Amino acid sequence: MAIKSHRASCSLKFLIVGGSISGLATAYALSESGHEVIIVEKSDGRTKVSGSVRSPPNMTRILKEWPGMAALFQRRATKCSGHWFGIACSRLLPAETSERVGFMKFHEQIMSELGADFFVLQHDDLRRELTSLCSAAGVAFEYGRTVVGVKSDDGVVSIALNDGKSLIGDIVIGADGRDSIVREIVDDHLEPTHTVAGINISIPTKVVEATEHLESMCEYNELTIWMGNGLSLTGALDSSAKTFDLSVCSPMRLEFVDGDWYADHALETTLPLELLRGCDPRLQKLIQKGYTCCPTVQVVFEQDDIVGLDGTAALVGDAAHSVLIHGSHNASMAIEDAITLGRLFSRLSDRKQIPLLLDAYREIRHPRTRATQESEYQSLVNISEPSGPLRDVRDGGLKATLSKEFEDFHNCEASALLVQSWEQYLVLFSHDANEEVDNWWSMWGSVVEALG
Repeated sequence: MAIKSHRASCSLKFLIVGGSISGLATAYALSESGHEVIIVEKSDGRTKVSGSVRSPPNMTRILKEWPGMAALFQRRATKCSGHWFGIACSRLLPAETSERVGFMKFHEQIMSELGADFFVLQHDDLRRELTSLCSAAGVAFEYGRTVVGVKSDDGVVSIALNDGKSLIGDIVIGADGRDSIVREIVDDHLEPTHTVAGINISIPTKVVEATEHLESMCEYNELTIWMGNGLSLTGALDSSAKTFDLSVCSPMRLEFVDGDWYADHALETTLPLELLRGCDPRLQKLIQKGYTCCPTVQVVFEQDDIVGLDGTAALVGDAAHSVLIHGSHNASMAIEDAITLGRLFSRLSDRKQIPLLLDAYREIRHPRTRATQESEYQSLVNISEPSGPLRDVRDGGLKATLSKEFEDFHNCEASALLVQSWEQYLVLFSHDANEEVDNWWSMWGSVVEALG
């Protein structure tokens, strides 16, 4: 049972650099915890971002507790019924290459136990709703302002803006992504481990429905995963936008433009067709029907420090970790970061407690994000496995999920396979960020309170 939420008796001034999903969620959580919050965002706040966001149960569970979010999901989100696995590249005849290899059904019993479902919704829909929540909570916005420097001195932080002005606060939160300027006062040393290339493509639903043998993707609301030689293709239906959003992703560096993660490009000038060589011709044809794409190159890194040693800075979202942007948990990690900070700082009663609470944030979040980051990367490697023994073993396990026995959640013979197949999903889906904070507080809260 979660401890009842609090509002801090000692209010701080938080400066949040970055006004996308991670920054907005963090701003709302901190504001609701009794703190003054200012978001500094370089865009005008109205720039449209195409593409969708995946909201697994661990993220959905948090958001639906926030005002208006349950209605947003009901109105604008698409509920996912499971993960469909197929082969994108094969030595088989083209007509056979996109046939189902496996299906991880989101059984009603399991999702009910988790207390939330897996959804897909538009990035802009979520961003607008979070912006409205922040405004209603009293968060201040500084749009069109670029942060050019961050300094901390004697428990006070200042951020320099491009117009020569500066803002002063108690704590700065870096929600400014992979090239975070706030990271400079936290830990500027990153240890790159992998490079992942990808392209997000939006395809009109009507085009998918008109493509023979692929039209079923618009009927069952499944997260569709095609496994290829050195790449994966993941598609999700977005009913509200009437698009099929597709991510082409590879666990290796590919030679195409490293664009802005949020900038759209013309598909014909960006997508290297050789990337799709060997794929099902229907997939190739479908992809070329897309009207916009966003190319990315993500450096996956290890970072030990996500809080400043002097108690004036913390990192969230892509500034703090590099969970795959083409996976299912990039946004969910940012939402978990946000609620963790908000819930911890709702207990603040004295400024002397700040270092302990920031260290608690690091202690709680670092193992979780590192494990998720590794899990998501290994999943991509597994899905992208080229022809060979390892791929055969993978496909054999997936094919077992198509048996009739596997459809029966209570079938004893299938239960071992069901548990094994679901184990990785459950570790990620069942995580309760609120509960993690409450567990930490039950052990160390008296130590924190002794400083008040």
